[in-house]
Amino acid sequence: MLATLGNKLRPLKGSQSLWRSLAIALVVIGVTLGIFSAVRTCSILVALGGGLYAYIAYTNSVTRRTIELLIPTGVTLLLFIVSLTLPHAK
Repeated sequence: MLATLGNKLRPLKGSQSLWRSLAIALVVIGVTLGIFSAVRTCSILVALGGGLYAYIAYTNSVTRRTIELLIPTGVTLLLFIVSLTLPHAK
């Protein structure tokens, strides 16, 4: 199943640079909010931006190895889960 995962993914519709800019903007906004103590929002935005950027990089890659998508996606998923379980995040 993991070997066929790369064949099922399709590139995003629209301009790739627009999606890449959106991913970078999400990460920058998330880090900026994190500086001003919005930790949960920061983690969620960084996770979404990181996951989107990893997906775009994977779809633009010439050699598509499944591990290049699974590791960054796993890290962003864990960051998202941690952000939801923070006890007293503002």
